[in-house]
Amino acid sequence: MPRQINDHIDSPSALGARLREARLRAGLRQADISFKGCSIGYISRIESGERAPSLQVVRRLAAAVGVSEQWLARGNNQTEPDPEQQLRDASIALRLDKTDEAEDGFAQVAKSTTDVALLARAEAGLGQVAFRRGQAHEAIARLEHAFELDPQLDDASAADTLGRSYGRIGDVGPAADLFRRWINRCEENDDPEGRLRFAVLLANALIDHGNHAEAATLLGRVLEETETGDPIALAQIYWSRSRLMALSHDHQGAARNARRALELLETSEHTYFRARAHGLLAYAELDAGNPAQAEALLQRGRSLLGADGSRYDHAWFDLEQARARAQLGSPEEAATLAMSAASVLIAEGHPGDVARCYAELARAFDTLDDAPRAIELYELAIEYLDAATQAFFPTILTDYADLLERVGRTQDALNAYKRAATSRASPAAATTAAVRPVRDPGRSE
Repeated sequence: MPRQINDHIDSPSALGARLREARLRAGLRQADISFKGCSIGYISRIESGERAPSLQVVRRLAAAVGVSEQWLARGNNQTEPDPEQQLRDASIALRLDKTDEAEDGFAQVAKSTTDVALLARAEAGLGQVAFRRGQAHEAIARLEHAFELDPQLDDASAADTLGRSYGRIGDVGPAADLFRRWINRCEENDDPEGRLRFAVLLANALIDHGNHAEAATLLGRVLEETETGDPIALAQIYWSRSRLMALSHDHQGAARNARRALELLETSEHTYFRARAHGLLAYAELDAGNPAQAEALLQRGRSLLGADGSRYDHAWFDLEQARARAQLGSPEEAATLAMSAASVLIAEGHPGDVARCYAELARAFDTLDDAPRAIELYELAIEYLDAATQAFFPTILTDYADLLERVGRTQDALNAYKRAATSRASPAAATTAAVRPVRDPGRSE
């Protein structure tokens, strides 16, 4: 029996007849138009009227046989789809985390339109899809192109994602500049919600850049302005405050703010934010020396993340789980998890996270009494540390110095201890001293 008719098609039997007609006219076999999720057998059942395909499948089949989506779905003779509607549908799909469907819609507009403003919006959408998939470099290229095509593009989500993409690869300066511009733009347009959004993003960029005092002042101000407002906005502020306190080694404050963020998110439908909030609280618990509690939080966060998480998100959870396994006395498991995280983060991650992967691997090899390999990995970690990731200098440098002292490299250990002390007093100064370059055997130069 045919399934119940969907509202995006006139009838399964009529659509099936049109698909078969268009396919034969194009000289194509059923195998030629099949794709993942739409097998030859499924196409056969569509053509016989036994199945009513989804809107996404209709779009893919229409493109494959060279007809318009409207004609295939309802017999409409309109030959050109409405790009405005396509962009709206793709944007809705993106908000619902249907990234494949969103990509199809944005790509169709990008390929078919000659209108620069529409092309800019399509490119912005494709950039956001790329970021959702953990492809920060592609996201930057597409989003920058979108704003080049239309400098007046009024898309706060695209600006938000572009700034986050810069931050993802450690390019914090351009991210902060972008967020400042959009704060000004929101103030000019009397958009308090937008101003709050970009203020929190700016605070996170300042945290990444080591400007902790300015970030704390900004977060304190926006918290006062938002104390009785939207719980999601409040959760983002507490989340940022937790990050700031974790990097400032205030473990209790970090955990307190992370719990507050999690409490606000627990009643929401934003499972992705809830997943990351569990991860952030785990980070604070690890810094406080509570690996068992952290591991339970990481397991819960990863289960919430599910299929919605990108490769980057799962790599970040792998890194935190590596820290937990190391603290629980399982260096081999820690090394395996850190390697898994590094394989993703080296290509698309923040330099600070890459450095933490190498440092975690170094600690594991040190525990396994492989001091030469541990030293190489510490030096790789230090190479990745720059002004945007200065908060990690003291701990990594001190661990490195301890190892050098144990193997008898007293002068090198003293130099590393001095750098650690300098980084605590003036973090930016620590980045000026060079460390012996060691080529990463896992990367091609």
